[in-house]
Amino acid sequence: MRRLVHLGINPLGSVASVPGSVNPPNFTQALETYIGRFAPDWFRYGAQNYVLWTDADLTHLATGIQALPGFQHVYLLLTEFNPRLPACDGMMSAAFWQWLYKPRS
Repeated sequence: MRRLVHLGINPLGSVASVPGSVNPPNFTQALETYIGRFAPDWFRYGAQNYVLWTDADLTHLATGIQALPGFQHVYLLLTEFNPRLPACDGMMSAAFWQWLYKPRS
């Protein structure tokens, strides 16, 4: 069943502690191509933050991202959330709120 998932990713991750490590080339493009395979709808609201509409298993997504070339040393946080709960609030663009609350099947 599809649900909303927050994806936070730090492209540097533990790179500082791994000599010779660098950010993957085309980091954003590679990541968005990958998540597009599992999320028919998603929204990037920051350089390192996404909300996905997906039915994918979170462990599968995480291990798949870390298997991408150059993504071995990233930090990831994937978590489901329900924006209809009172605990979902914040200061975001109107475009984000419209995307978040649009009807989905």
